[in-house]
Formats: sequence, C-alpha cells, structure tokens
Amino acid sequence: MDPRQTPLIAVAAAAFLVALKGAGAWMTGSLALGSAALDSAVDLFISGANFLVLRGSARPPDQNHAYGHGKFENLAALGQGLFLVAAAAGLVWTGVRRLIQGGRPEQTGWGIAVLAVSLVVSFGVARTLQWAAGQSGSPALKADSLHYATDIWVNGAALLALFVVRFTGWAAADPLVALVVAAWVFRSGASLALEAAGDLSDRGLPEEDLRRIESVVDAFVPEIRGMHDLKTRRSGGQRFIELHLEIPRATSFQDAHDLTVRVLRAIEREMPRSKVFVHSDPV
Repeated sequence: MDPRQTPLIAVAAAAFLVALKGAGAWMTGSLALGSAALDSAVDLFISGANFLVLRGSARPPDQNHAYGHGKFENLAALGQGLFLVAAAAGLVWTGVRRLIQGGRPEQTGWGIAVLAVSLVVSFGVARTLQWAAGQSGSPALKADSLHYATDIWVNGAALLALFVVRFTGWAAADPLVALVVAAWVFRSGASLALEAAGDLSDRGLPEEDLRRIESVVDAFVPEIRGMHDLKTRRSGGQRFIELHLEIPRATSFQDAHDLTVRVLRAIEREMPRSKVFVHSDPV
C-alpha cells in the first residue's frame, strides 16, 4: 500500500466516527461524547485536506518551486495544529457553561457502546497512519497519526465519564472530562503548530542528525581533512543538507570529484529522503 494513500482510510474512518458519535451525542446529551464528535469532525476535515496536500507535495520541482512542493505539508500541519487549538477553546467554553448550568446525559448505555466502537476504530487508524508516516517521513501524515492517537485518549476519557455518570450519578463528571480533553487537545495542537512553524522557518535538523552527518564525513579521514559550513533544513518529508568538504590540495580534480560523490552518497544512505549538496574546497 502506498503510504500517501492512507489519508483516504483516515477520511472514511473519520466520516464514520462523526456520524456515530454525533448520533450518540444527540441521543444521550453527553458533552464528553459531543466533544469526541467534534474532535472527529476536525479529523475529517484535516484528513481530507491532507489527501489533497500530499498529492500536491509529491509533484516534482518546477520552474516556480525549484526545491519541490514539500512545504505544502508543513503548511497543512500548521493548519491542523491551529484547528486543534481552536477546537480546544470551544470545548472549554462549552464545558464551563455546562458546569454552571447543570444537566446530565441520558441513555448512557448507548453512549458507552458508541465510544467502545470508536476506540477500536481510532486505534486501527492511528497505527496505520503511524506506519505510513514512518515509511514516508511526511509531517502531514505524522500530524494525522497524532490526531488519531489523541482520539484514543479522547474516546477513553469520554467513556470513563459516561461510566461514572451511569453508576454514580455524578453529572459533573461529563463536563469535567470534556475540560480535560480540551487541555489534551490544546497541548497536542500547540505542539504540532510550533513544530510546523519551525520547519517553515527553515529550522535546522536536530542535533542527533547533525552528529550522524559528521560521523559519515569523519569516516573519510584522512582522504579529506574535514568539513565546514554545514547547513540543514526540512521541507515536508525531505531533508536538505549542504556542506563544504576540505580536500587536500594535492588531490587531482578527478579524484576530488569522485571523493565528493562518495561522501554525498554515504550521507544519503545514512539519512534517507535527503537531498545533499557538497562543495569541495582545496586546503
């Protein structure tokens, strides 16, 4: 299966969950179940957008996008994070209002059944998207997998709230759980938005990746003297790496070229989904 086709699975699952949870929230009046339905509605929109974005980002470079279209994925991840933050704010507002006004869910047995099914579906979709993100390195797929992993906790918390209301009669458990879910969704959305913003601003690769690049270059000593001006960034699922190799001045032009290619290929093997640019400097 092509990892970039997995958003279609997420779209179908999200549409099913929106319908299921929406019907359950309407029948029970549960705010926790309603918050879970809202979260799935956001997932439906995001997964649909991801499918379109991933198709666009996979296009090869053109005259106006010489480095490809990978940034579309980072923009999608930023939008997803902001949507999650907005959804969390709405949950807080509704939860506080329910605490003040009172009220309790009805037909909690139906709500418990709905959430049990939702847990199973969310788990399966989260694992599929996590696999696809690992295969492709796509930040958009990583973001989608995070949403469905979050759904597992959202559904579990809502399920716990209905159990508490059903067996203890404590109605406040429903809006309180909705507020906890809101805090979780806000944290996930803010983290996702900040990571996407960092990639859009051409933040360098993590320190661990830089050490891996340095270790590859060090393996070619003493054929080379070292390197300098290492620059890195991400665009979608692809890394861009630039560096200057320090090659002994006595090395012939042909040998210097061959050595540069060997170093470049070694870095690409160590760092999959990377585009490496190497400049050779005689020293």
